[in-house]
Amino acid sequence: MSSSAQQEHAQEEQYNAYVSRVARGAGISSFGQGVSRVLGYATQVALARMYGPAALGLYVLASTMILLGNILAQIGMDNGVVRYVAQYRAERDGARIRGTILLALLVSFVLSMVIAGVIFAASGFLANTVFNKPAVEVLFRVFSVSLPFLTVMSMALWAIQGFQTVKYPTYVRQITQPLVNLALIVVFYLLGSQVLGAAIAYVLSMAIGSVFALYYLRRVFPPLLDRQTPPRYEPRALFSASGPMIVANFTQYINSWTAVTVLGVFATAETVGVYHAANRTAALSALVLFAFTGIFSPMISNLYRKGSLEHLGFLYKDVSRWTFTGSLAVFLLTAALYKDVLTVFGDGFVRGWPAMLLIAGAHLFNSSVGLTSRVLAMTGHQKVVMMATLGSTIAGVALNFALVPAYGLYGAAIATSVAIVLANLATLFSVKGILGIWPYTYQYLKPVAAGAVAASATYIGTLTLPLPTGVVTILALGPLFMIAFGVLLATMGLTASDRQFLSTFWNSVRRTRRGAQKAPE
Repeated sequence: MSSSAQQEHAQEEQYNAYVSRVARGAGISSFGQGVSRVLGYATQVALARMYGPAALGLYVLASTMILLGNILAQIGMDNGVVRYVAQYRAERDGARIRGTILLALLVSFVLSMVIAGVIFAASGFLANTVFNKPAVEVLFRVFSVSLPFLTVMSMALWAIQGFQTVKYPTYVRQITQPLVNLALIVVFYLLGSQVLGAAIAYVLSMAIGSVFALYYLRRVFPPLLDRQTPPRYEPRALFSASGPMIVANFTQYINSWTAVTVLGVFATAETVGVYHAANRTAALSALVLFAFTGIFSPMISNLYRKGSLEHLGFLYKDVSRWTFTGSLAVFLLTAALYKDVLTVFGDGFVRGWPAMLLIAGAHLFNSSVGLTSRVLAMTGHQKVVMMATLGSTIAGVALNFALVPAYGLYGAAIATSVAIVLANLATLFSVKGILGIWPYTYQYLKPVAAGAVAASATYIGTLTLPLPTGVVTILALGPLFMIAFGVLLATMGLTASDRQFLSTFWNSVRRTRRGAQKAPE
């Protein structure tokens, strides 16, 4: 074999190793995301069925405020801790790793305590003056207690991802915490508690989740509390990478938060509940994209630092196509069975289907461009992400105030969708202009064709088969759609990287399922 052929073979083997690593991480995350979404969906359905749309709307208003507080408390350090833990790990610099993690945990915890105190003190003003819904005051106060636990859990899990492992974040954030939350909600309901019991369940589940997160962080990085490894703090590096991302994360989250808030001001609590059910269902289209975030983010940082831009470009194209394919399957299935899906929440939620499909389409576009914001953030271009999300959020806020008073939840859906699309257009063209990489290839046509045929057949099935509306139809036609989609896609041909990915992916899912049954170890 000639030297050039050997070099080409080595490059191919190296790329296959990257694909396998992505597949293992995505396999673990996909299993966790699947369990998390099922549990999260079951939780929302349980709340809707037990307490009704109005109570669900109050619960959503309070929990949304806490999630916003978590974004502020992290001040963008989720990006910084992943980036620098991955970088210092590659350099075998344990002192800087320890310093980065301890600094991120301490700063975010202190900020979370301050923000929780503000929310607790301002609960009466928020409930009575801002939202004109006095019943939500006590929920604001109870939920505020969960914020420090949520922040510590989140930051510890981000730090773990810097070690290029998503197993433990999957166990904690996507399985343990939502499972405990759902179980406690049911327990409190059986004890006769109202929606306040659900809020207490949320607090307890976050406290348990934070304990597990810190336990696994210590397991991944034993020197965390080892005084023989003196921490070396690099606050300038951490905060310079994190500063723009707090604006990006805050503005990105505030898009959906604004829709809920403006609806809370101009519409009824019931409308907030219907919108939340539609938005929550629409977000299922982003499930696959989230599954790749944890493992691909530190890999981006690692490849960019090594100067492996060619591998980064190829991997970005493949990951983008895989996220689009998975998201397309979820989107088409949701679109074909839209009435059945929302009926699960109750008949009063079905009117939200246009909002659900509109937002789901925006999430599908988000998945089609891949992890553009993470590519930019992990390569030192976080200010571009900040400007993109800031601009799209300004547009989203303006549209919410312009459309919600007249069009209610449909106006909120339009505003949310436009903001999502604008942010992704900006980051898509920024990645092309700065790094010279582009996700779209002719390979995208294969899942589109396969999905169109499978979705058409599924929709015809809903019209012709004597199936009751709701869960029965989903259980009957959902698996048939997925099988048809997979068979058609395989018939059209898979690339070598596709086959490598699928082989490793399924092996990883099986191992994760077995590991989840044993955790914690």
